[in-house]
Amino acid sequence: MKIALIARTPVHIGTGQTYFPNEYVTSTGKSGVGFVSRIDIRKFSSVLNEDQRDSFIADLDESFKMTEFFKQNNLVPKDLRRYLVENRSGNHNPQEIRECIKTNNIPYIPGSSLKGAIRTALLWWYAKDDSRYTDSIEQDLENDRYGKKKRAIGSGYVDRVFACNYPGNKPDPKYDLLRFLQVSDCMPVENKTSIESIITYSLQNSGNLRPKNFQIFAECVNGSFSGSIGGLDQIKKVATHRDFPQLKDKISLLGMDSLSDTGAVPAHLQKVLSEWSRWCFSKEQDLVRDDDSCTDYLKPVQSWLSESSHIRLGFGVGTLYQTMIGILEEQDPDLAVRLIDTYKLARGHPEHNVYDTIDPPYPKTLEFTANGDPLGWLSCSFEA
Repeated sequence: MKIALIARTPVHIGTGQTYFPNEYVTSTGKSGVGFVSRIDIRKFSSVLNEDQRDSFIADLDESFKMTEFFKQNNLVPKDLRRYLVENRSGNHNPQEIRECIKTNNIPYIPGSSLKGAIRTALLWWYAKDDSRYTDSIEQDLENDRYGKKKRAIGSGYVDRVFACNYPGNKPDPKYDLLRFLQVSDCMPVENKTSIESIITYSLQNSGNLRPKNFQIFAECVNGSFSGSIGGLDQIKKVATHRDFPQLKDKISLLGMDSLSDTGAVPAHLQKVLSEWSRWCFSKEQDLVRDDDSCTDYLKPVQSWLSESSHIRLGFGVGTLYQTMIGILEEQDPDLAVRLIDTYKLARGHPEHNVYDTIDPPYPKTLEFTANGDPLGWLSCSFEA
């Protein structure tokens, strides 16, 4: 199965690493566009003479800027950089930049990120119509008398949805339905990396969303990416194995009517991801409904979602946990309030209002770039 992704808004999937002004050089192109050259420290060290090296070591402190050192020593960034990115952040010298994931300095979309989104979408598809979901969450809360096991809430339910081994057995990835979806990394067909300033907006009592007084600077990618999904042919081979007694009952989650119906999976995944993305987006629309600026930021997304299938990946995107609470809010708002209250997931005490929703909503923050772009939206298509 082939995967095609096109980033419609900046996507940041991080490595957990950051870099600072002592590791990059800024420049401005002829058109006035700013750029950041991430310096290859090994190459840089190898070209310094003894005096330059002594000067570099002596000057290296929190206020040191590699840009100034390069100018003073007539060094050329192009000769010593790992890669070049456009600086769209509006800040000429960000103090800390979050790195996006790359291989050989080329950004890509990790298969693990895409598979995680597929897993969340399939869980939503199943749980939204499953009356046992709220019972499972309520039982988890009852079992956690002291409110110390937040991570365990819903985990048993998720395991049961995807488990293909004997009911009641300990969860094991070897028997997980999605082991048959082997999602490759999606490599760029064409791409552009930029540094974006990311601003978190928090809902106020007035209904407006106020930007928090800090910014995050992060490398983000745009462009198109391609990958593949394999492993579906293994379903039929192991279906009669005694270690997979639930497999035949679980394949419907992938859109299959029979063990040989793997051709139905691409269209099903596309449908599920599309509907899940629209559902997630509707939650964001509810959050910004009284804020004109943020509503305007989301208008392009509404147009895209009506035209084709989309998915959200990376930083600023809702988690599996948030999806589960969203489902719970629709099935049992009082239980959702209890869960949020028990684990102090929000400031203050949320309430179940007359509209059968949680007030204030959870979560009540959104991220946009300084240019007004929501994060992480990609169009997606699957083809057998």
